[in-house]
Amino acid sequence: MEFSTNQSSEFQKSFDLKQIEFQAVLDLTIAINKNKPEQGLYLIFEEYLLEKLGINHFSLFFKDEEWRNSFGCGMMVQNSVSLSLLENLVNVSILSELSDELSKQNKHLHHVIPFFFNGELRGVILSGKPEKFSYPYDVEVVALIQTLVSLMVMAIENQKLLAFRIRQEAFRKEIEIARQVQKMLFPKTLPDTDELKIYTTYLPHQEVSGDYYDFIQLSDTQFALCVADVSGKGMSAALLMSNFQACMRTLMMEKKELGAAVVLMNTLLCQNSNLERFITSFIAVFDKEKKEMTYVNSGHNPPCLIKNDGSLIQLTLGSTILGIFPKLPHLTIGKVSIEEEVLLVAYTDGLTEVEDKMDSEFGVEKLEQYFVENRNEKLAVLHQRFLNRLSEFSGEKGFNDDITLLTAKIKP
Repeated sequence: MEFSTNQSSEFQKSFDLKQIEFQAVLDLTIAINKNKPEQGLYLIFEEYLLEKLGINHFSLFFKDEEWRNSFGCGMMVQNSVSLSLLENLVNVSILSELSDELSKQNKHLHHVIPFFFNGELRGVILSGKPEKFSYPYDVEVVALIQTLVSLMVMAIENQKLLAFRIRQEAFRKEIEIARQVQKMLFPKTLPDTDELKIYTTYLPHQEVSGDYYDFIQLSDTQFALCVADVSGKGMSAALLMSNFQACMRTLMMEKKELGAAVVLMNTLLCQNSNLERFITSFIAVFDKEKKEMTYVNSGHNPPCLIKNDGSLIQLTLGSTILGIFPKLPHLTIGKVSIEEEVLLVAYTDGLTEVEDKMDSEFGVEKLEQYFVENRNEKLAVLHQRFLNRLSEFSGEKGFNDDITLLTAKIKP
């Protein structure tokens, strides 16, 4: 059987296209397996369109929230805003049949080729005519372009997914490091003697909390207590709290006067946080010989001191929050005489801001009333019953912030 010249030419054209397709798919696959970046894949794609197919003008647009021109060659697409007309494009189309206005502005372009990923339109290619393969081979050229773009899009989406997973893993490790950092901040043991009993409840809302509490034995007759809350979450918040703890412990152990220690802590926090984060804190020093407690409340929820007769003192004196004002606007040292056994209750705002189904907060009044009424209970029981009451109050809403509660029974 003999072929005419035209048949031989047609056969050669089809054969050439198949060869181009095979080689292009092979080159892209090798590049993908080598994890070449997005731009590297585009350059391979450009080479085949320009040199093998004779398409001198093309633009690749991805559809995210808006149309994004990711890659192109030759004349730029004019009035790309009109691409919104292609939102519902399903099949390969001729530009002039879709939009006469867009076609007149882009006479160098002919085909509109959509591409999809997971069944959704991910973008379009606007391309000129393939000069090396005119009709009827342009249909095969379009099919080849769709094949190559589908390969690229799949690779690009997989790269994005891989990058997302890497970021997730990095974030998970960061959170784990922050959690370990925070774990090391808290005291390993708390006193439980006739003269001093301390009990704490610490419920982080997420893996990393912005809350902190501490107990420091300063001498045989003095000790310090602290409850603090750093703004924000994550590694940066944990590091700032670590910085606060190290600074506070050093200054306390050096027997710095409490007011001077707070001023120094504020200065260091301002330097280390670049005035972007702040800390609220309550620091108290108990002196058994003097039967006195001195304290500074730096913008924190006022702890309360409850006496045997049920009377209550809110501990409000102190300063503004730490880490924002290089020079504290005001500073007052609070002093309270401890002549009999007292119950100290200190907490963070996540506790009083627990909401019920009507979005009403639990509030300070309910908290103080509970502890006054139950002041003679053992601390562990006191905490558990309070958490039960808090859970009943919040119902299905649960707790939406970190919760820290510290109680101390102190005998002079």
